[in-house]
Amino acid sequence: MIGMEALAAIVVATVSLAGCGALLQYTTRAAGRGALPHNGAVGIRTRATQASDEAWRAAHEAALPAMLRAAQISYVLAAFSVFVAVAFAIGGLPVEWALVPLGIGFVAQLSYCLQGVRVANRAARAVTDDP
Repeated sequence: MIGMEALAAIVVATVSLAGCGALLQYTTRAAGRGALPHNGAVGIRTRATQASDEAWRAAHEAALPAMLRAAQISYVLAAFSVFVAVAFAIGGLPVEWALVPLGIGFVAQLSYCLQGVRVANRAARAVTDDP
């Protein structure tokens, strides 16, 4: 039988991982297209990316591949964790193991995001000629 605490943790973590992936995908794509204007609330906000509207857009265009990878890995591992939880529940094993792919997903997502920020800063500096 699945403990309610374990089930709640899996549901919250799965929705969080997939939701973060969707937000990354949407905001980076929108900012790169110019649909999300330069702002202080959402997007890759560093000194270099906020230097100008042109730097903002160039940064998000450059970061898009890494951010899409972050979103994709989030979707895949969120779905896999649901599969693990169901398979383990059917087999009578502890469903807490479903938290393992979720943890890996969050770490991978963060890793790709950091890579995206690094690329974004480089692109923004190239536009503003900031060393």
